[in-house]
Amino acid sequence: MAAVTYTPQSPIAGPTFTCPRCKRVYAYPADMDRPIRCECGWWYRNLGHGKIIEEFHPRIGGAGERG
Repeated sequence: MAAVTYTPQSPIAGPTFTCPRCKRVYAYPADMDRPIRCECGWWYRNLGHGKIIEEFHPRIGGAGERG
């Protein structure tokens, strides 16, 4: 059974990336393109050839907090 989501976005076609922390699924980031900005506050950037780097950016306030 497929999950039902309420979003105007179309389903993801092609490779996907799953946030290792909250398990949200995104389209795989293109080489040197803008990062995935996950709802949990982590950003994932593809530096090229699938090399993903992670950065934490709090969504609202909490600049000193890490989860």
